[in-house]
Amino acid sequence: MKNILSIILFALFLTFFLQAKAQTSPAHYAKGWGTELNFNPFNGSLSLNNASGQIKVRKFLSDKLALRAAIAIGYKSGNDKEKQSYGTSPYETTIKKNSLLTALNLGMEKHFNVGNRLSPYLGFELGFGLKKSKEEFGYNDTKKTIKGGWQTTSLIYNGQYYTSQVNYEERGFISQSGSILTGFDYYMDDHFYVGYEFGFGYEFIKYSKLQATVDENFPNNSALPDLDSKTWEIGPQLLNGIRIGYNF
Repeated sequence: MKNILSIILFALFLTFFLQAKAQTSPAHYAKGWGTELNFNPFNGSLSLNNASGQIKVRKFLSDKLALRAAIAIGYKSGNDKEKQSYGTSPYETTIKKNSLLTALNLGMEKHFNVGNRLSPYLGFELGFGLKKSKEEFGYNDTKKTIKGGWQTTSLIYNGQYYTSQVNYEERGFISQSGSILTGFDYYMDDHFYVGYEFGFGYEFIKYSKLQATVDENFPNNSALPDLDSKTWEIGPQLLNGIRIGYNF
């Protein structure tokens, strides 16, 4: 509670007592490039600016027009190995898995000259995403490769005995999104601003089908389920926090 109160008091101090340099036009017009982070004063978190974890930049073309772009590249991998060299049935098992996510958002903002510090805007943004996932199981000299997701197995007790349940995570997908948005920048200094943004838009996700390649002598060569799924989401889009940015 003390940390939250300190953060709020500090923000109020910056807003009301920090003196900006005198100028005839808003600060962002003096410098063409900018970037920002998202800060939530209620839990003390500091994160990349949007829900997709993308790095965002803006380029001001004029005093009323700005281009915006955001990019995300994420990679996950894991490796497990088990080896039994003794006994009558020695074996070696391996699990190798990886996934790669890339996402790109492009948009434009129309700014309105309200004063030397406040800069409200309207805009739009289009987004595209792609995720690839693969997992490879090895047993001695044989292997099983799954494309489109990672396979997980869990034990479920039904009150009498245990059964195994197979699920798939880290599913690959192709996504598309679009939104109209509005927000504002309030400049505390020539290079530093705070602001807020919300919008209304949609997101479509088409998940990858699971594909398996299995060697003939692999212990478990059962067929994969025919999963063909997609999701639609339409509604308001709101970041839970305050935008903190700077121009350079």
